[in-house]
Amino acid sequence: MAVMTLRFNPKTIGLATQVRIILPTGVHQPDTDFRKLYGEKKPLPVLWLLHGGSDNYADWHDCTPVQVLADKYNYAVVMPDAQTSSYANMAYGPNWLDYFRTELPEYIYTHFPVSRRREDNFISGMSMGGGGALKLSLVDPDRYSICVPISSGVEVVRNYVNGTGRSVGKFFTNIYGHEDDPKAILGTEEDIYWLLERNVKNGSPLPRFAFCVGLEDFTRAGNIEFKEFAENLGVHIDWYEEHGMHDWDSWNLYIPKVFEFIRKYRQEDGLE
Repeated sequence: MAVMTLRFNPKTIGLATQVRIILPTGVHQPDTDFRKLYGEKKPLPVLWLLHGGSDNYADWHDCTPVQVLADKYNYAVVMPDAQTSSYANMAYGPNWLDYFRTELPEYIYTHFPVSRRREDNFISGMSMGGGGALKLSLVDPDRYSICVPISSGVEVVRNYVNGTGRSVGKFFTNIYGHEDDPKAILGTEEDIYWLLERNVKNGSPLPRFAFCVGLEDFTRAGNIEFKEFAENLGVHIDWYEEHGMHDWDSWNLYIPKVFEFIRKYRQEDGLE
């Protein structure tokens, strides 16, 4: 198992940022032909794992058993930083969405032994990162085959538009702008509902979806609403819930399920 922290200066955001990367090396196997072990093998499937609004790139690795799971399932895991951007091209801040769509994946694909193939790329995240996972899987439907949001902030944009819930104040204005007319966000790449409906109408490929959320989590109602919206469009979402709130105790229950869902779907598709 190799764990590393990448620090670099992407052109798309114009500032230094970090990425935590886990690469299973297979050293637990008895093979001592290291050329074969490290070099003569297929690129690894890769899970892009996104953090929440009050967290950073290191928290998934520091607060959960993701390293053990990556080794068990033999998947690479890429955990980038996004600050408090909501994975958006911010109205008053960097173009994080462009970074996640273009520069970051290209850098990872060209510098690390991970696969570019859609069937080998999966995305997940919690809270803000859950919304980011949904957004990225829908703006680039040709990149990700599986999307597993956890405690997803899928309701954030609609709450911002309506001036309700937790999506109010300068924090969200910095992300979304349109202070005089928040409804202008609807029908854009920040609107996950619109993205899903557009992809369905266009016949674009959709990832396999599985949602995880706590029974006492404040995001649960928004996740249920989105699930019902998706199913009315004919989109199936697997659903997993446990007693728990919006915290690491819950997310430690769900991160093993992320890997289980990925393995299950890949086996159904004959990929493992």
